[in-house]
Amino acid sequence: MTDLAAILDSLESQCGKKGHKLADLRVLSKGMVKFEEMRRQRMTAGHDPAEVDRDTAQLALTCVVGFFVDHGIESGPLVRLLSDIEALSNGSSPSAMLAPAATRHRRADSPTIEEAKGRVAAAMEYLQQSGLSREAAAAKVIGSLSPTLRRNLKSPKPSTVDSWLVRWGGEHGADSGAGRGGYLHMRAILAQQRPSHHGLKKALKALERSLSA
Repeated sequence: MTDLAAILDSLESQCGKKGHKLADLRVLSKGMVKFEEMRRQRMTAGHDPAEVDRDTAQLALTCVVGFFVDHGIESGPLVRLLSDIEALSNGSSPSAMLAPAATRHRRADSPTIEEAKGRVAAAMEYLQQSGLSREAAAAKVIGSLSPTLRRNLKSPKPSTVDSWLVRWGGEHGADSGAGRGGYLHMRAILAQQRPSHHGLKKALKALERSLSA
């Protein structure tokens, strides 16, 4: 957090010099780029992804709120969100605003995770079309996942991957959303490249990197 705080101090010293709105927007834009660069560096260094994302969001929101205040733009909605993120960073409980909404169904995955599941489902379908049985294709695609990716997807069983294919696969898919998008994207790549099993493992390895990007 020390390096990020130093960047923020530098940006705040520039933003504090209230000037033309367009000039301040350029400063803000450069700040966002720096925050994202630092985020990628920390991810590559193996820092906790949740902490890195929270720190980056907190610093970015701080700069945006500062810009709003300097130029007379209502900042209340963002201030409340920023306060909750700061509470999380300090180990405190956020307000009810960040509590999950009550639902009768199982809590949905994040769009990033759902997209990854759709891509894994497409990989299973590809193996099945290559001649494997449905059960063997599901088992093989799980065996092709790295330990990190398997953990991010909560250690799926073959029947779980099969259910993802049922949900998002085929010409229409039983469900839309990020999972369907991930399935279609991966299906198009596999149809074009027709990779070997080794190539398929490399494609799934790239998926792991996208989850930590």
